[in-house]
Amino acid sequence: MQHRRLLVALVLAAGLASCRRTPVLQPAPSHRQASAAELAIYRVLTESTYVRSTGRPIAVVETSLDSACASADCPPLERRWGIESPWWAGVAGSEQATAANAALLKQAAVTIDLHAIADGHRDIIAVSTRQLPLTGSTEGMWGDFQYYYQGAAGVLRFSPIGFSPSGKEAIVFARWECGPACGHTVVTALRADSASSWRIADMLLLSSKKQPAAAVRAE
Repeated sequence: MQHRRLLVALVLAAGLASCRRTPVLQPAPSHRQASAAELAIYRVLTESTYVRSTGRPIAVVETSLDSACASADCPPLERRWGIESPWWAGVAGSEQATAANAALLKQAAVTIDLHAIADGHRDIIAVSTRQLPLTGSTEGMWGDFQYYYQGAAGVLRFSPIGFSPSGKEAIVFARWECGPACGHTVVTALRADSASSWRIADMLLLSSKKQPAAAVRAE
């Protein structure tokens, strides 16, 4: 009996000791709302580049791009997003550009919620990934999408945004899709004119969809 009581006492003591241990820190949340500065940048890119060039509303996916790549020979993320070198150093200076590139990569696994991008902006339509045309959609399917979404010229998807230490420069990757053989990917450097006003300082085209050769010959 005495042996059993001693065993119970030891178990209770161990339990109490574990309760007094420093709690394990939980990892930072991987999902957050877009800040006012981020929304301002996403809107500048959408309106000044795509709304202006097409003259039509633009659909923007309300969650940031997934950085995953299913391809077996997938290149590093920094190459896919065009930030493997500070190519826009002329805008911000080499140290600022390098730091902003690193800040963008650091957020690669974070999902940014930017559903508020359409608030007060009639030519921007926030859509969920469930509403997008599927990979391999035909011209007709894209036409249906445009019909149901106010004649949207296409769909934009954005990465998170990397800010320089000064907070006056930013870098962001974007994917534009407007049909089976229409679209491109770009990386854009921006500079703040004020706390709430951003302008495009430089842009680099990374890839562009092209029509199949047979379709080009047919034309």
